[in-house]
Amino acid sequence: MNEFLEQEFLSNTYQSIGISILVLLIGYVLRKSVSRWIFHFLYRFIKKFSNNTGHDEFVNLLVKPFQGVILLITLYLALIKLNFPEALDLSKEQISTTRDILHRLYATMMILSLTWLALRFVDYVIMILYNRAQETEDKSDDQIILFMKDLIKVLVIIFALFFVLSAVFKLNITSLIAGLGIGGLAIALAAQETLSNLLASFIIFLDKPFQAGDTVNFDNITGTIEKVGFRSTKVRTLDKSLLTVPNKSLTDGPLNNITQSPFRRVKFMIGLTYGTPSEKIQKVIEEINEVLKSHEETKDDFTVAFSDFSAYSMDIMVLFFVYSNDWEKMVRVKEEINFKIMHIVERNGCDFAFPTQTLHIEKG
Repeated sequence: MNEFLEQEFLSNTYQSIGISILVLLIGYVLRKSVSRWIFHFLYRFIKKFSNNTGHDEFVNLLVKPFQGVILLITLYLALIKLNFPEALDLSKEQISTTRDILHRLYATMMILSLTWLALRFVDYVIMILYNRAQETEDKSDDQIILFMKDLIKVLVIIFALFFVLSAVFKLNITSLIAGLGIGGLAIALAAQETLSNLLASFIIFLDKPFQAGDTVNFDNITGTIEKVGFRSTKVRTLDKSLLTVPNKSLTDGPLNNITQSPFRRVKFMIGLTYGTPSEKIQKVIEEINEVLKSHEETKDDFTVAFSDFSAYSMDIMVLFFVYSNDWEKMVRVKEEINFKIMHIVERNGCDFAFPTQTLHIEKG
């Protein structure tokens, strides 16, 4: 048996090859159970921070990236004692170069796996902080936490990239950054819009014109703020579509935060046909005033007035305020009032105008 184990295959004994295969199998089979046991154990040290919640999330988030770390460690232990096959006819210099390339590749993969693990840990910490923030009445801390999540993740990735360049490829990061020169300036100019949006995101958090959950109106768009990111803000419009708006657009132009207003303003025009007697127009205006005055959901501050002689109609302006900033409630109140206005116009023998033309043809 010993003689068989000492026989060589591709410049390695059967014993060393068998040990390598056994190590790989053990590492592959035990990676899940070992990972779960480790993070079950580590959770004991952070359960006070999490208020004894989020145990399953902690384990499930971190187990998968840690399995990659275990596989890389197993691969290193399995292959470290194996020799390059003599059939490849590599010189000592070529073997040294090949080993150096493999070591750098392995180190890069290990750093990427650890970076993945760090990003998952950030997800867990932010999840706990976000759950705590939702228990408070102030919603501004919710969006700050989500913003910090993206910021920390970007910093982790940048640090990992610089660490790979410095520790694995032995590059001088300071010299590399300084050597960018004009190229770096060109990149900065190309990214000017992105930088403007990034600066606008900080302005949003400092000035707080809105927070997650607020309903806003800007550029003829009405929707609810869902998330403020580095470059853009997610807005859920009234038709339930998700709109991505650059942050710069929200800080440069006028923005109406509807949630912070106790009322919703409603304004529209009623067009009556030419030929309607002035007495009937006055009667219509008086009855609309009575409707708005008696309605429980409208504010006393309203205006109904004969405003314009337009191209094909005589226009009555109706302006009132609803005692709520809720969009759906405003629409229901407006519908009620619209039906009552229709009944008033019909009851007084008036007609609504629509675009018309009158042609006068002279004979001869």
